Amino acid sequence: MRILTTALAIALMAGTTLGAAAPALAQKKAEAPKPVPPKLSKPVLAVVMAVQKLQQAGDHAGALAKLAEAAAVPRAEKDDALILAKLKLFSAQTIKDNAKLEEGLTEAADAPSISPEEKLTFSKFIAGLASNRKDYGKAWTWYEFYLAQKPDDVDMTVQAASVAAALKQPARVHELLTKAIDLREAKGETGDRSWYEFRAQLVIDNKMDDKILPALLSWVKAFPEPKSYNLAIELVKQRQGNLDNNTLIDFGRLLATAGAMTTANNYLEYADAALDRGMPNEAEIVLKEGIAKQLLDGTKQNIKEFVTLAATKNAESKAGIAGLERDAKTSPRLALVVADTFANLKQYPKAVTWYKTLIGNANVDQDTVNLRLAFALKNSGDAAGAKAALANVKGGARAVIAKFFETLFTDPA
Repeated sequence: MRILTTALAIALMAGTTLGAAAPALAQKKAEAPKPVPPKLSKPVLAVVMAVQKLQQAGDHAGALAKLAEAAAVPRAEKDDALILAKLKLFSAQTIKDNAKLEEGLTEAADAPSISPEEKLTFSKFIAGLASNRKDYGKAWTWYEFYLAQKPDDVDMTVQAASVAAALKQPARVHELLTKAIDLREAKGETGDRSWYEFRAQLVIDNKMDDKILPALLSWVKAFPEPKSYNLAIELVKQRQGNLDNNTLIDFGRLLATAGAMTTANNYLEYADAALDRGMPNEAEIVLKEGIAKQLLDGTKQNIKEFVTLAATKNAESKAGIAGLERDAKTSPRLALVVADTFANLKQYPKAVTWYKTLIGNANVDQDTVNLRLAFALKNSGDAAGAKAALANVKGGARAVIAKFFETLFTDPA
C-alpha cells in the first residue's frame, strides 16, 4: 500500500499568478488603479531592460543566461530581487524549465517585497517541484510554511504526508493523514482509499500500538467491503497471538457477519473451532457455504468427511438440547452451552433469553456472554440492544471483536 504523490498541475503555466512577470512589466487592467512603479536600483534596471529585450525577441534561454550573469549584481532597492525573480519565472515557465522555475519561485518567495498572499501561492509550487525532484528537506520546509497558514488544505496535507514518509517520519505521516481524513469526513465525504490503507500499514509497521485499532476501524468504516474487513480483521487476529477455539468462533462470526469470509482458511478455521466447541450446526452451515462459494472443494475426501462429521454431530446436538436445558438451570457453565447451542441453531430469541440469565454471573466470562448476546440480539433485529451489550465487552480479543461488530450495526438512533 502506498501513497502516490499527486502530480502538481502548476497553475503558473496558465500565465495567471506569474502574469506580472511578462515582458511588459507595466501591463495593467483598464479598471485597476495606476500601479506604483517598482523601485529598482540602476544596475538592476539595466539588467531588467536587457532581459525584457531578449524575452520580447523570444529568446528565453538567452534571458535566463543574462539573469544568471546578473546573480552578483547587488539587490539594493526593495523591489530588485522580486522583479528579477519574476523575469526568471516568466522565461522558465515559457520554455518549461522546471529547475529554473523552482529557482525563480524560491527567489521570489524570499524577496523582501513579495506580498504575503503571493508568497503563500508560490510556496505550494516550490514544495511540489522540490518534492518531484526528491529534495524532501526543502519540500518539507515549504509544505510546513504553507500549511501553517492553510491548515485545511486537504490536498497539500496529503502531499506533505508523502514527503514526511520519504523523510521517514512515521508519527508526522500519521498526524497528517489523520488530519486529511478528518477534514474530508467532517464534510460527510470519504478520503481516498490509499490514505486509510497506508495509515493502517504505517502504524502496524512502526508498532504504533495505540493507533492500530483506530486506524483499522476507520478504514473499514470508510470502505465497508469484504476485502477491507477481511484484511483488517486478519491483521488484528495475528496480533492476538495463539487463540483458543472459543475466541476463533467469535472471530469467525465477525467475519461471517461482515461478509468477509474470502478464503478457504476462513471457512475451515471457523468450522473446526465450532465443531470442537460443540456447535456442529454452525460448522455444517459454514462448510456448506464455503463449498457453495467454491472456496472449498466439496469433492475432496477430507472436506466430505468434515461435512459428514458436522452433520452427524448436528443431529446429536438437536436431539440432546431438551435434556441439556434441564441440567443448565442449576449450572451457569451449562447455561452458556445452551445459549451457544441455540445461537448455533439460529434460534436467536431463545439464545438471547439464556445469555441474559448469565449477565453478571461471576462463574462465566462476561466478555464472552456480552459479545455472544450482542450477536444473538443483532440477528434477532435488536440493534440497540446489541450495541448496549457490546459496550459491556471490556477486554482482550473480544473487546477488539466488539469494536469491529459495532461498525456493522445500523445506528438505532
